[in-house]
Amino acid sequence: MEQSLTATPNVANIPSVSSAVLVELQISTWTARKKDKAATAKVAREAGASAKAGNYHKNLLAGCTELEDLKKFVGNARNDHYAMTAPWSDMGLRFLPTANGAFFNYINHMTGLEQEYWRLYKLFEDEYSWRISNMLAQQKELGTMFDQSEYPPVAELREKFKWKLSKQPVPESGHFSLDIPAEAMALLKQEYDDFHSAQLRGVANDIWSRLKKNLETVLRQLSPKDELDANGNQKYNKLYDSVFDTSLSLITMMRDFNVTGDTRMTMVADQLENALYGVNTDALKNSESLRLEKQQEVKDIIRNLPSLDI
Repeated sequence: MEQSLTATPNVANIPSVSSAVLVELQISTWTARKKDKAATAKVAREAGASAKAGNYHKNLLAGCTELEDLKKFVGNARNDHYAMTAPWSDMGLRFLPTANGAFFNYINHMTGLEQEYWRLYKLFEDEYSWRISNMLAQQKELGTMFDQSEYPPVAELREKFKWKLSKQPVPESGHFSLDIPAEAMALLKQEYDDFHSAQLRGVANDIWSRLKKNLETVLRQLSPKDELDANGNQKYNKLYDSVFDTSLSLITMMRDFNVTGDTRMTMVADQLENALYGVNTDALKNSESLRLEKQQEVKDIIRNLPSLDI
């Protein structure tokens, strides 16, 4: 029978400023897409459909690889932000521990990404400047849908792009300073303590969920297929270095994000470290016995994972 997650931590024993911070990443880009009302109405009319049945959006900068590269980079940057932090609130705040270098690793990484973001923006701005100085080419792309007023001046363009990383300590009920009756203050503190505990459980559940998903992939890759090759030898699934690299990264996350001192998380981190450190995909490919040994160890670790309260 699976056991539940550890009991709700006593948040009064967890110093907010010294153990974790909340971070929020805001990135804005210009999509260069615009709804064309006339084209939308025409398409609906020709199709015999309601004007509300769909919309036609034109790409103001069709073929602009610089903008596409920038938008893809932003998506990857957000993924890195999510991968290095854990969810805290629906408003975009993410939980980041300050111990064991996690905070500085995150800040250094995001600083590098910000610099790359503005480098890519400058490449796009240069291309955009050339395009608006050659509007005839844009007019050929869009035909009758071309409208020069939809292209902002270069001076206004940068206002549509933003990179902002905000940091704040994790607040605790003891920090409240409100002029309200003592009974109401006690109720407010209790409500926040409950919220604080729930969010910390959410952080732990997020790490457990990532680990479970990763280990199930590792187990699948280590496991034999239900078929033999032409020589009658057992066939196995393909091994990917990236999946095992993720496992090693999660060991670090389990140590860094374990601000509540969850002994099970520490135990699982130790088990996974013992199972995977010093093992590479080449060694696994060349040794069936090693592969089956690691398959069983990963299977045992998955069996020891808690059921998630999510």
